[in-house]
Amino acid sequence: MRKILLSSALLFGAIAYAGGDYIPTVEPVQQPVAAAATSNFYAGVGLSAMTTYGKKQDWFSATAGQDRTGGIVGILGYQFIPNLAIEGRLSAAPFNGDYSESTNASIFLKPSYNVTEDVKVYGLLGFGWVKIDGKKGYGDIAKSTSPQFGLGTSYRVKENIDIFADYSWLLHDKKTKIVMPDKSSKVSHDALTVGVYYHF
Repeated sequence: MRKILLSSALLFGAIAYAGGDYIPTVEPVQQPVAAAATSNFYAGVGLSAMTTYGKKQDWFSATAGQDRTGGIVGILGYQFIPNLAIEGRLSAAPFNGDYSESTNASIFLKPSYNVTEDVKVYGLLGFGWVKIDGKKGYGDIAKSTSPQFGLGTSYRVKENIDIFADYSWLLHDKKTKIVMPDKSSKVSHDALTVGVYYHF
């Protein structure tokens, strides 16, 4: 009996010596967090400054034969992978034209490159339909389906929201149905667009 008591005393003494101040800690149970729902679809809206011209273009001053108009563009896209999307655009430019107004429908492949985590540059490569109607005595000017392309940049301002700016060449040297004001028989049509994307 004496040996048992002595052994017990030695055991408790060893425990007290090794970790008398030890307080066992209990790890908090981590609750599973549901992943946020994401979608590859996105939509956008923008304002466009468009120029219709024959022989010469100038964004900053009046040029014979050039017509600068204002318009709005709607966008719907699908992001296949982080740096490649497909994007459809529909635009109309009925505002402030001297002799024309235009409608455009486009489909683009949109490769992109991340300059920083929030800044991207991208290209627009595709084709589209452009209709340029004359007004103020001018007849229909041009209607064509042809290759289109553009360059742009975007900035992520919030998790699902980007602002963007791009320049697109929508029609180039298309033979016109009328003689342009600068006596040209060909017409081109470009667009400078700024707007916002929303990612669903």
